[in-house]
Amino acid sequence: MTGKYFLDTNFLIYCFSRDEPEKQQRCLSLLDEAQGNAAFIISTQVLKEFTAVMVGKFKQPPLEVKAIIDDLALFEVVTIDVPLIKNAIDIHLLHQLSFWDSLILSAAKSAHCHTVLTEDLQHGAELAGVRIQSPFL
Repeated sequence: MTGKYFLDTNFLIYCFSRDEPEKQQRCLSLLDEAQGNAAFIISTQVLKEFTAVMVGKFKQPPLEVKAIIDDLALFEVVTIDVPLIKNAIDIHLLHQLSFWDSLILSAAKSAHCHTVLTEDLQHGAELAGVRIQSPFL
């Protein structure tokens, strides 16, 4: 793995969730394999969704989640702003995706990522100039 990879929320959830150990191991392995060769990018949207799931669904202690957020902030973080939202609307209209998935693609494109690691979109598709890759295939 080389280049810039955008990490979708589900990828990060698997890294820290114990519900699916095979998926957790795969995601952690990808991060380890790419260390020093690839850059990983996330967005403020991903951080918000991650926090909501970890604190809400998984009932993790908020201070532990806050510590994880400190670690995740070491990645490049794309701030969602008005131009990204407007671009996401265009992607939504063009590709008939959910707005939230379109916002992920908009953020990835703005950070010059070549690939989004996610299980939410069609593996192998190229959308908005970004390739979709499932970490589990």
